[in-house]
Amino acid sequence: MNNTGLTIEEAILKTARSLEQGSVTFGHGTECAEDEAAWLVLHVAGLLDAPFEEIARNAVDEALHLEIEGVVVERISSRKPLAYLFQEAWFAGIPFYIDERAIIPRSHIGEWLSEGFEPWIIPDRVDSILDLCTGGGSIAVASALAFPGANVDAIDLSAEALEVAKINRQRYQLEQRLRLFEGDLFAPVDGHRYDLILCNPPYVSDSIMAELPLEYRHEPPLAFSGGSLGLTLIDRLLREAREHLTPEGTLIIEAGSASEAVNQHYPDLPFIWLTSANGESVVFMLTAAELEGLSSAPSHS
Repeated sequence: MNNTGLTIEEAILKTARSLEQGSVTFGHGTECAEDEAAWLVLHVAGLLDAPFEEIARNAVDEALHLEIEGVVVERISSRKPLAYLFQEAWFAGIPFYIDERAIIPRSHIGEWLSEGFEPWIIPDRVDSILDLCTGGGSIAVASALAFPGANVDAIDLSAEALEVAKINRQRYQLEQRLRLFEGDLFAPVDGHRYDLILCNPPYVSDSIMAELPLEYRHEPPLAFSGGSLGLTLIDRLLREAREHLTPEGTLIIEAGSASEAVNQHYPDLPFIWLTSANGESVVFMLTAAELEGLSSAPSHS
């Protein structure tokens, strides 16, 4: 097969330039053209697990070059996120199957999940976990792996998203510890209490929804839309979670673009905001005791 004269490293740089010229939007596992180009080239070449310094100068033959170019053209023309094109996304350091039935996993919760949320939570004391708005099941699966002694329940309103979650549950052989339910928030597990409740809910306000880039429009709108302020589900979670937590239980929610609205509308709640590696504070934590008295709080949807 003819050599193109490109190395893997040069192919990544060439791909990054093409993505920049194509004016695509990032944010589905990568934050810039260089990172996405590296993922694209290494995935197509089957070299994702190889130490980069060992393969950077590998030659790119004509067949590989054509395959890379084909993915670049599809990425730019369709504006589909790369995770959908590859049907793979990474979350908390773990690969997941993904397709357009579910939102691409990228929650900031993953940064702390792999460490069991220490020091705020003692992993050995967590026996039961609930993941709400589970989508493709990434948080639920990662929770089961991070807390091997815990049983996990996961709920989503979308039957299609739950089909993706089933694939990921089977991939990690968690059928005995991870249960999946279709339904509205806590309804399928009424009467159950959990040591840890996690949720990455829809929190995108109507005004932001109207301006979402094309890449985000390939994802299910149900996974984004949070009402006028982005608080529709967050309000409900804060009002209803206490009745589903054990006395020492903890609620952890990603509020994303609605974080400022959360602080404004709940000024008396003692939120612990977890700061991510990029400096964002969009995930908060509250204990069961701190949620006392919120059951009658007004809605701000």
